[in-house]
Amino acid sequence: MRYNRALHITILVLFLFSCKKNHTSPVPPLGSPPKILLKDLILPGLPSPYYHFEYNTDSLVTKAEFDSGLTSYDVLYNGGKISEMRNNIIVNHDTLRYIYDNAGKVAIIVFINDANVTYRHVLFSYDGNLVKEIIWDHKEGNVGFLIDRTLTFTYYPDGNVKTVFERRPATTGVPETTSAWEYSQYDNGINVDDFDLTHDGIHDHLFLFQGFRLQKNNPKKETFTGGTIGYSVDYTYTYNSDHTPSLKAGTLVYTAGPDAGKTFQVSAIYSYY
Repeated sequence: MRYNRALHITILVLFLFSCKKNHTSPVPPLGSPPKILLKDLILPGLPSPYYHFEYNTDSLVTKAEFDSGLTSYDVLYNGGKISEMRNNIIVNHDTLRYIYDNAGKVAIIVFINDANVTYRHVLFSYDGNLVKEIIWDHKEGNVGFLIDRTLTFTYYPDGNVKTVFERRPATTGVPETTSAWEYSQYDNGINVDDFDLTHDGIHDHLFLFQGFRLQKNNPKKETFTGGTIGYSVDYTYTYNSDHTPSLKAGTLVYTAGPDAGKTFQVSAIYSYY
């Protein structure tokens, strides 16, 4: 109950503030430098394109699609900052409404269904300009809003994320789970897809970053531990002349679990406007 009460007060204050404040400083899409416009991200073996983006003449994302159109969002702006993402597929018309704090940082994303019912929040906390924690909750009957996912981040001195810790509290019949990803050996190439680090494509909506980055560059190594499963991936990148990636390729090795020792190849293909 304390969480619900504090959340509602926070949302009210931020909503009133966001209605009054006129945001006038345009922010490049996905935090990328201007004119670097990611078009498609293709993951071989998965529905294609896995992510797809369209832009306006100011290089702001106007449409974002996931999983070959499984979800498709119209992205709206107020003064250069995302105000809403509206899912426009036949079976889902949810709105993701962005609310900003006094410093102009996104503080809450409110999920609203087509019956105009708020059923989910995403809450952000920061350490300076770096996002420190992201919390997801959901409406649970008459109980209120319950936390169902938390991501906590640590960083290298250059601002690239080092670790991502995930906690999912226990639910009826399902025990609590924790997982951790570590990213290392960053190069000097430009990262264009760090939004994927927070997206649970199976269960949740995609949201685009606004005002923060998790990765400015691209890691050559990723390690994962969670439950009884573990893996590591060593990546290589092929870059365009502007230092954006055209291809990411890697060898994944299971380090724990029933498939420990097994390997397979992973890759991602990038295209741009």
